Amino acid sequence: MRRFTWDLSSVFDAAQWLLMIALEIGLMVVAVKLWKIGILTIGDFVLIQAYIMRMFEKLWGFGRVVRDFYEHLADAEEMTEILDTPHEIVDSRRAKPLQIKKGKINFEGVYFSYHKTRQVISKFNLAIKPGEKIALVGPSGAGKTTVIKLLLRQHDVTRGKISIDDQLINQITLESLWSNISMVPQDPVLFHRTILENIRYGKPEASDEEVVFAAKVAHCHEFISEFSDQYNTYVGERGVKLSGGERQRVAIARAVLRNSPILVLDEATSSLDSESEHLIQDALDYLMQKKTVIVIAHRLSTIMKMDRIAVIARGQILEQGTHKELLRKKQGIYKKLWDRQVGGFVA
Repeated sequence: MRRFTWDLSSVFDAAQWLLMIALEIGLMVVAVKLWKIGILTIGDFVLIQAYIMRMFEKLWGFGRVVRDFYEHLADAEEMTEILDTPHEIVDSRRAKPLQIKKGKINFEGVYFSYHKTRQVISKFNLAIKPGEKIALVGPSGAGKTTVIKLLLRQHDVTRGKISIDDQLINQITLESLWSNISMVPQDPVLFHRTILENIRYGKPEASDEEVVFAAKVAHCHEFISEFSDQYNTYVGERGVKLSGGERQRVAIARAVLRNSPILVLDEATSSLDSESEHLIQDALDYLMQKKTVIVIAHRLSTIMKMDRIAVIARGQILEQGTHKELLRKKQGIYKKLWDRQVGGFVA
């Protein structure tokens, strides 16, 4: 379709130019003959030429409209193909809404492979108590983010089962699953809308007062107040007008506004300066209250207060315990990660 629109545009351009040249030559020949016999004056010729040029301008504009029309059709066809693409993960016929009373999460004998060629998760067992704050750590590629994707059912497990309050996630509706989980990603997606609308994305029916409260909790209100338009400030595509720390605080404000019983933090403070990290950590402390929390972190200093730390390597949990318990294992993976990252700088 795209190739067709390009070819059509070239044909229209060539045809219009040929018609205009032919008309000009024909007009010149006729004008000369009429001038010789005294029917046409030079002034008449100039007037006719002015009309002809005006007509050419309108015809050229009409040709541009036709070309734009077909280009838009091509764009619409591409978008339609994307929108018509069926989802890989869909609700089962008997799917029911998720009902969360406590927030208990269980991974039981979970296996997962991408395209059945690369096994990422194997023999994965993890029981998260209601209200427990657990951190997932480990080297890059260990499978931490994949665990979260499986929980959000962005992929279906190859084997095993995942349940929330004893409800299997493949037997509940996706919409209810996502509405009960708040996620603060490493690189939050902001839209080219106002700050107010970007925060309200977490809860579309929220009032302005609720949005402002969430912004204050997430320490957004401080930098928003410095803008001339304040909450009506447009953030640019993907939030380019805000700094990394400001974008992260907007994402936290969304999660505060959403107030879901399960919270997932995926490297929420990994690329921030110390001042921004302090503000965000303070907001996260408020956000994590009375919630089941799963934190993915490479910066181990941010997870010291977690109730439990699970060390993942090669798609399995190899160590579990609190920060102090894991440091006592002299040959443990967590101890080695801690020594490399923090231990050398602590007196």
